[in-house]
Amino acid sequence: MTDPNTKCSRGFRFVPYATVEEVDVAMNARPHKVDRRVVEPKRGVSREGSQRPGALLTVKKIFAGGIKEDTEERHLRDYFENNGKKAWEN
Repeated sequence: MTDPNTKCSRGFRFVPYATVEEVDVAMNARPHKVDRRVVEPKRGVSREGSQRPGALLTVKKIFAGGIKEDTEERHLRDYFENNGKKAWEN
């Protein structure tokens, strides 16, 4: 994800999956390393949604933080496609 003003990486990406079960598999496969750097995954819940009871049970995407600025999308795609069947979206 890039900053619209500076065009520099903001150091995170949302990784969508097709099912909640695939998110569970990916979360249980921690730690994740992309480009020799540990990426910190969290369930991708909106700020508003995080206040709802049970919101984490329906999440189909992961927030991956700690991504190096020069990491290419294809590296993330290759890595996370091997950690559960993933319906990658841009």
